[in-house]
Amino acid sequence: MNNKKPRLIYQIRLVLAVILLVGCAAGCAHRSPKLYARTQPDGWTAQPISIVCRFTADAELDPATGTPVGDQGYYLYILNEAADWDYSDASTLVFSIWQRPWAHSWLMLESPEDRMEFGHTGDLGITKLRFHDGVYQKIRDGDPNPISYLWQMMSDGQLQIGKPNRPPTFVWRMPITKQKYHLIREYVNQRKYDQFGVRSNNCTDMVTEAAALAGINLIHRIRLTLPPETKVMGKTLRVWTDPQYRILEYGTPEVLDADLRQLARLGIGSDVTEWYLALKW
Repeated sequence: MNNKKPRLIYQIRLVLAVILLVGCAAGCAHRSPKLYARTQPDGWTAQPISIVCRFTADAELDPATGTPVGDQGYYLYILNEAADWDYSDASTLVFSIWQRPWAHSWLMLESPEDRMEFGHTGDLGITKLRFHDGVYQKIRDGDPNPISYLWQMMSDGQLQIGKPNRPPTFVWRMPITKQKYHLIREYVNQRKYDQFGVRSNNCTDMVTEAAALAGINLIHRIRLTLPPETKVMGKTLRVWTDPQYRILEYGTPEVLDADLRQLARLGIGSDVTEWYLALKW
């Protein structure tokens, strides 16, 4: 009996350590997220991935202001539930995820006739271990590359129709044309949702792909350079042995949230969070 308590504490520490690398899937008062970190002594770095061009070639823009325009009554909304994770270093990220473990992005389309909300959910643990559980299992098994579990795809993805079970922390709205509206509707209807991953094909990727169809490219991905091992609460944990797992890139609501807020400040789209939260839930 005396050995069970230390073992349980160690397992909890391992879980907290490995979930820091799962970036998709709470709300709190918004603060400026720490999304950038210079190279640390252990090799850790964090860097949002920039985009080449803000607008696509077929974007509908006001020639005078260079901002998006659309037909009356047609809008694209991007709804974001950011958890304000702190990427300064591994330990602060672990702690911030422990405090606020969930994040999500989804979209809403509006026409003069109706509004519809859609999203991409997954990592439900139906056919395989959830991402953080899978990494944990690899650590328990002594796998030399436990982080490699995040490189696979889950097959339990689903289309979210309607509001999720929690409100967004930020809502951004952009006018679109009727043509763009129908283009995004077709994309939502034809997109495959069964595959869900950390590095691609997740909730944040879905909304940014829809935004690109509307004519705007959004910053939403982050690059983490991972040390081969790290210490959490005094325990040294192996992260990777094969250098192909040294860099992890993925879309995350944290980066997307910061970009959307900046766009609203610049007058590209608008902040309609208060309006949305006032709608009947």
